Amino acid sequence: MTAYKSTPDPIEQNRARWDDVVDIHVNSSFYRVAEFRRGETSLDPLVLSEIGDVAGQKLLHLQCHFGLDTLSLARLGAHVTGLDFSGKAIAAARALAAETDIAARFVEGRVEQAPGLAGTDFDIVFTSWGVLVWLPDLTLWAQTVAKCLKPGGRFYLAEGHPVTWIFEDRKDTYRENLNVVRSYFLDGPQHWDDPRDYAEPSVSLNHHTSNEWQHTLGEVVTALAQAGLRIDFLHEHDKLVWPAIPGMERKDRFFEAPEGAPRLPVAYSISARKV
Repeated sequence: MTAYKSTPDPIEQNRARWDDVVDIHVNSSFYRVAEFRRGETSLDPLVLSEIGDVAGQKLLHLQCHFGLDTLSLARLGAHVTGLDFSGKAIAAARALAAETDIAARFVEGRVEQAPGLAGTDFDIVFTSWGVLVWLPDLTLWAQTVAKCLKPGGRFYLAEGHPVTWIFEDRKDTYRENLNVVRSYFLDGPQHWDDPRDYAEPSVSLNHHTSNEWQHTLGEVVTALAQAGLRIDFLHEHDKLVWPAIPGMERKDRFFEAPEGAPRLPVAYSISARKV
């Protein structure tokens, strides 16, 4: 993966890349779509254990991609709306909802457009796994979450821990990759040119460029608090749904450090409530 120096519009470049991967992801075993079609949930055990009872709740899923988790939440009884900036992903989500006969609403738009496009009276706003790096402005993001929630409504986030960004990612073993090679504190987008897709690495994408923003854990919590959300919990976890540090070993739905290796916080989750 090679960094480059400039980009005309980082958000539009990201959108083009995400449009490019929709069909790949719908057909990839990584997302377990076949299992979902057979009635299984796409939600991992961590999210299921922490999000709480969603039955009868009006729920907004931000950055929903092609709607797999959104529809899994609908199967749990939530009245769901999914929002994503990729029109191709939204079309795939609507098609999957129709195919599986699950009631759901999907809208196309950027996160900050959610109040106008989706509404402002949700019981729950949900988002998870690999979402915040695509957002340049966490203050705007947190304010959007707050606007979409009704008073007393709750927000839930599960995300990869930003500390994983600092480590080496090209060595053969987990312990070798614990070498620190990047700063935890970064300003501005990190620009990348990489034709590989994380779900199907053998596939070469048409749109190679992507732009990511590193946000510290402190920035996430502060943005939510300043937007008027009361933090109910912040949990850190030693397992993650992708191998953030190469050499992590898969155990069921998660990747963890090998037996006997140092356990690090590779994921975190936050529950907050609008006061």
